[in-house]
Parts: sequence; structure tokens; C-alpha cells
Amino acid sequence: MSRFLPLMAAAAVFTLPALAGTNFTAKLAQPQDSSERIIAAKALWDCNQDTCVAELNRRTVTVRTCKKVASEVGELAGFSNDKESLSAEDLAECNKSAKR
Repeated sequence: MSRFLPLMAAAAVFTLPALAGTNFTAKLAQPQDSSERIIAAKALWDCNQDTCVAELNRRTVTVRTCKKVASEVGELAGFSNDKESLSAEDLAECNKSAKR
């Protein structure tokens, strides 16, 4: 067992960062009067005024994820994470699924 500990420790060093979530932000087109929490894209989103934030277990911003959020909160003015954001064309596609 003890001879496997270094191997398990090395595996953890490479695996644990992959398990960490990425912060995503959805900017609402219409600000809300009160704060609320919603579940979308398998995450809990904290929404306050014109911004909803969540930690997701994915690294890239996609139209598919954006659509899941927009269907719960309404039209979005932006959708991004720490490294990228949706283009204007992709955001328009996302908003086709927005809650009315």
C-alpha cells in the first residue's frame, strides 16, 4: 500500500484542478428588483439586480449553457466566464430560448 501513495499523490495533483469549477456570469437585459437563486445548467445561480453568477464544472462558454440560463431568468445582455464570452451572434441565438 505504501508504495502506491506517491502514485496516488501524483494523480491527485493532476486530477483535482480539473474538478474545480469555473465562475460564469450572466448579465441580465432587464435588472431584477430583488435577489434570487435559480437552478440552471446543473448549477445554483445567485442573481442580484442585473447579474447572475455560478460556478460550473466546465471551462468553456457555450450557447447551450447560455440557453439553459436564459430559459430561467430571461433575456441576457452577456454570458461569460473569466476567460471568454459569447459573441453577439451566439448571444442572439441564446436569447431565442429566453423566458418571456
